[in-house]
Amino acid sequence: MSYSIRHARQNDLETLSEIEYRAGTLFETCLDATGLTPEFLSRVSTPDSFEEALRERTLWVAENNPDELVGFALVRFVGGLPHLDELDVLPEHGQRGIGSQLLAAVCAWAASAGHPALTLSTFRDVPWNAPFYARRGFRIISPADLSAEHVQLVADEAARGLRPDLRAVMVRALTVRSDA
Repeated sequence: MSYSIRHARQNDLETLSEIEYRAGTLFETCLDATGLTPEFLSRVSTPDSFEEALRERTLWVAENNPDELVGFALVRFVGGLPHLDELDVLPEHGQRGIGSQLLAAVCAWAASAGHPALTLSTFRDVPWNAPFYARRGFRIISPADLSAEHVQLVADEAARGLRPDLRAVMVRALTVRSDA
């Protein structure tokens, strides 16, 4: 099966909440490692919450044909850097390189836009979280080295119910491409 990555379109937004929900069901098997609750997992973004990223072209989708979206990546800016806010793939399409393709598209976009790095926050001990990103060039940032905006991000996540002791902020340096 072949997958393609592209920027999201308006008519994609309705599908993203379902992808987010179904991808979140994978965490049901590791509630202890994440500190999540079933109630937390049932919360998903609304289509409206993706509008800003759609306008800014910081939302990508993966599709296996023009009619079926199977994943997405969402970037926001934190501390002046692009921050991978969310990357979700439908469980039945997992382990096929889709997450890696989405991540590669985001990194290529960020580098071509002149950003020196990409950040994200994720669970430390979930195999498809921090270990996945570490294999793709991300490293954990020490809490003492976080920017003020990333410290606030961690605090905001904690207020939403994500335990900071089980999470990590990570960064990947990018090779900025010049077209000169």
